[in-house]
Amino acid sequence: MHGLIRYVKIGSVLFTASGPTAIQRLRALGCEIFLDLKFHDIPSTVERSCRAAVRHRVAMLTVHTCGGREMLSAAARGIRREAKRLGIRRPRVVGVTVLTSVGQEGTTRGLVVRLAHEAVRGGLDGVVASAHEARAIRRVLGDSGVIVCPGIRPAGSDSSDQRRIATPAQAIRQGADFLVVGRPITEARDPRRAVAGILEDIRAARRRV
Repeated sequence: MHGLIRYVKIGSVLFTASGPTAIQRLRALGCEIFLDLKFHDIPSTVERSCRAAVRHRVAMLTVHTCGGREMLSAAARGIRREAKRLGIRRPRVVGVTVLTSVGQEGTTRGLVVRLAHEAVRGGLDGVVASAHEARAIRRVLGDSGVIVCPGIRPAGSDSSDQRRIATPAQAIRQGADFLVVGRPITEARDPRRAVAGILEDIRAARRRV
């Protein structure tokens, strides 16, 4: 994947299996790390967890927006202070709204928008949500906010356990900044070819935006 992928997501499965070693090895290969552990706990615990993540030099990490504004503020504060203490660039912190495995799109959108407002008030850099809500979220975040869209499936791919899915092109047209693509790459017969195809879809969509 060298030369194709810049950001690599480390989720709970890989982190539980390999711990910080996974971060170190991928950073040594030149990858930026998106640490997707979805912190959701009391404010002081989340703040300490976020500070620990900063020490691992991750580029972006996630917390759950349903943890409440006090928890979100603690996360943002911990990241800001730890980065300043270390003299390094502050990683982005984005709030997970509603998982893409959850359906009921009509009722989900309103909840996602409310949680996006909480993320802004808590001082986060953006949110994680499906592409179906991206345009509504953009109105909340403004141009500077980051929208991370999981549930990305190239046309014709199996949706697996995801419900609110979108193709790479659809997500870009809806205003996504980052796309999270897992199994369509990791389970592909030729992962490098799969990545190249996704990148071409993204480039084509951007030309039309």
